[in-house]
Amino acid sequence: MTQNPKIYRIDKEHRLLKKLASCKLIIEKIINTEFKKQGIKGKFDTSSLKRIIRDDITYYLYLYDSNETVSIWKDFLPKELTSSEGFTEQKLSLVLFVETEYDIYCIIGGNAFQIILPFIDKSFGLNVYSRIMQPEFDEIASIKSRGITGSRAGLSEQFRNNYRIIDYIKFGKVTQEIHLKLSQETTDLHFNFLKNKDSDRIQIYVSKAFKIKKNVDFNELHLVIKELVVISELAPSDYLDSYKEITDKNLTENLLHQELITRLFNDTENLGSRISSAHKSFQHDFCNPNNIEKFYEADEFRLKEKTDNGGYTVFKIVHDRNDIYDAVLIRAVERFGVSDRFKFMNFVRSAYVTCYQDGKHSMGSGFLFHISTEFPFDGTPVFLVDTKWYRLQDTFVEDLKTNTKHVLNTYKAPINILTESWDKSVIRTEGEYNFKYNPKPNYIVIDTIIADGLELCDIMYYDDNNLYLIHVKYGFQSKIRELTNQITISARRLRETLGTKKKPLLEKIYKRLVEKKYDINKLSLDEFKALFDKKISFIFAFASHLSTDLVVEKHIEKYTSNIARYSLIQCSSEMRAYYYDLLNYQIPRK
Repeated sequence: MTQNPKIYRIDKEHRLLKKLASCKLIIEKIINTEFKKQGIKGKFDTSSLKRIIRDDITYYLYLYDSNETVSIWKDFLPKELTSSEGFTEQKLSLVLFVETEYDIYCIIGGNAFQIILPFIDKSFGLNVYSRIMQPEFDEIASIKSRGITGSRAGLSEQFRNNYRIIDYIKFGKVTQEIHLKLSQETTDLHFNFLKNKDSDRIQIYVSKAFKIKKNVDFNELHLVIKELVVISELAPSDYLDSYKEITDKNLTENLLHQELITRLFNDTENLGSRISSAHKSFQHDFCNPNNIEKFYEADEFRLKEKTDNGGYTVFKIVHDRNDIYDAVLIRAVERFGVSDRFKFMNFVRSAYVTCYQDGKHSMGSGFLFHISTEFPFDGTPVFLVDTKWYRLQDTFVEDLKTNTKHVLNTYKAPINILTESWDKSVIRTEGEYNFKYNPKPNYIVIDTIIADGLELCDIMYYDDNNLYLIHVKYGFQSKIRELTNQITISARRLRETLGTKKKPLLEKIYKRLVEKKYDINKLSLDEFKALFDKKISFIFAFASHLSTDLVVEKHIEKYTSNIARYSLIQCSSEMRAYYYDLLNYQIPRK
């Protein structure tokens, strides 16, 4: 006979249990607490428990019959069939308490969960997994988490085969439940006795409970318990949730906010000289986090300032989102100079950005609401993303580095695709670099080709079997977030248009290419559309911004932008989970 039980752990630090010196006293307290709740008179005595001992592990069985209930079949069947029958049923329930040297585990049956619920360690299963996890090899089937950033409070995600823990976007989420397949190494080390063949990898469920996703007999359950004892002595990893949101309002709304304003104020020194002083500029990403797509697709931005009567007036209209930040700082300097920091602060706090597409208002938000950045504060990095502040603990930063190296090492683009180097002293802009590929066969430059508010990519390259959509950026800094936003938006829109018969987005892109006289390799519209029947991959292409051209994955410490790391990890995970393969390529500078 086999069962598929969940294993829970009793929290001996619970306020009702912490002063109790033995397992028997703890069991008595748990059951008597339930007696009291149910209005049952009398006290439970552990002397009535069945008990066995195996390998220094003691098992106590608490068994009881649940109250009689009326079967749901009574309401389902006609009264003519049920009138003379009782239709009551009684359910057997049990709690198997398991005493080890340091812990008390339990397994339940029937309706017994309510008995142990107040006393269980609610992170037990996740804590077990944290001691045996191998992020680069463990594969997720599904995961539930609580969202910390963004608009989603709870998330339930399911994944295809070979989706690994290290590919999961963990940042901004608190894990609650995981269904996963352990690595071969972990399976062999801890659960070899459950394998039917050498290649088996054990699947588990972890949340409040720990569960092997396989029916086991009692002897195998006993071996699992013994292994949990061993695992409990291993050092845990905080890999799944390794950041900490800053919730101190005084810190976020006063000190950190003031530091943000100071950095904006100091950045006015770089107005008009962004290219030559790029290393001195305030590193940030500028985007409306409430709706990234609408912000990127807008073709007009009206920048507003507060009037003396409390209203707003437009002080400038720009058509390139990259011009918004400098336009607001320039206006602040025009009005108040560079000496009155207080008035500067009030101006940027009240400045407002409204977005328009095709002449219609789409959305608007305060200027500061758009800024994501990072900087050291009291000797510790802090991280502002989507209006939330995080203190970047060492483990958080190390996880970002580890995941970034994993993405860059694992998902490389073929080296023969981007053949041009990028010497910034010769090729000053991304546009100039992209157009180096315009006359080359099998390349189509899409840079500046806008259709339905979307720039599909910067460069397309195709061969007999593959189509690569290449997005290009100079520098591995916070501006990478802009690039990754463009990639995910492009991928989603492409998938949507490929699901239609006429593929209107591709028709519009082709028309713009012809109008601008870009080289399209003499392809007809149908031939252009047919390119998208090939295997599609996106390429994240970037060049180093450092004085020395260092490979990012080999010199991750030199590339200090956590925004860049975070954005790449997030984009890589989302692309593989929902859209297309995302490959990467570091463009050499010489």
